[in-house]
Amino acid sequence: MEKKTARQLKYVLLIVSFTALLVFSIVFFAAFLSPHTRPQNQNEYNPSDNCLYHVIITGTYENQSFLSDVYKGASKLAGAYKTVVDLHVPKSQADTESLQSLLDYCSFLNADGIIFYLDSSDETPVLLRRQDGPSIPIITTGQFSPNIQQISYIGTNNWELGKKIADETSYFLPVGGNVYIISDSNDINSNTLISSIQSALGDNQTITTKVIEKVTPDLTIEGRDNIFISLTEDDTIVSAQLLSEMFDSFRYKLIGIGGNEVCQLYLQKGWIGELVSLDPEKIGETAIRELFEYRSKGYANSYVTADVKTIRSEDLR
Repeated sequence: MEKKTARQLKYVLLIVSFTALLVFSIVFFAAFLSPHTRPQNQNEYNPSDNCLYHVIITGTYENQSFLSDVYKGASKLAGAYKTVVDLHVPKSQADTESLQSLLDYCSFLNADGIIFYLDSSDETPVLLRRQDGPSIPIITTGQFSPNIQQISYIGTNNWELGKKIADETSYFLPVGGNVYIISDSNDINSNTLISSIQSALGDNQTITTKVIEKVTPDLTIEGRDNIFISLTEDDTIVSAQLLSEMFDSFRYKLIGIGGNEVCQLYLQKGWIGELVSLDPEKIGETAIRELFEYRSKGYANSYVTADVKTIRSEDLR
């Protein structure tokens, strides 16, 4: 009887020892492998960084390049404000995550501030609230929407932007030529931009300007000195495609507004002669300052004019 009891006890101890060893092995390998197997995310928020605040920059994949530069600018000032700045943008074009879902994610993380790119003034993502109560201060760039309760919009002064585009047009037409301004919109921003371009070019008798709704197959141009001007990012992309199919590259130049991935690609191909866009790094710096101005004083500049930069296709060759 005693031998049987001793044998049973031996089996129990053996099972317990084996189980303990198995659990230890699982815990050990999980601890060892997790930092090596977990996807490394350079933008992942690390709350152990002795930082007091968390700001997220987000937007859709089409604006990844632009927002990466916004992130660089914001990161320059992050230390001064004891802030962790994260960039949360889809990694590939196949990821069709909507702006609303991206903002929902930022809300889930209880961000202290969100900077995001708005593609269209018609978009109205739902305003967010932190889980612990107060609303999250939002700063927007890209297109301005009066329906969003942003604390600040960082964008363009359309009259000054029009003068800049006119200067670039004159550079491409040193002996004069034809200018076609593409616009099918009657909104105040487009009208201001067109008026500014026409006013700035008006004193040059060798340049004629004409506003057209869009580029069509029946459009005829004369000579080599022809400039097309697109006033939105979408029109820039569509116009670049159509013009490249319709005319030889030496017969025209397209000046477009925009800085997304597609615009950059077409600029490299030479389908776009020049891109006019905001300076994203400066926007990042300004956005951080405005967020903490709002945090300390309860208000921020509601509209901030961003610096403009230009990139010519010829400079990339």
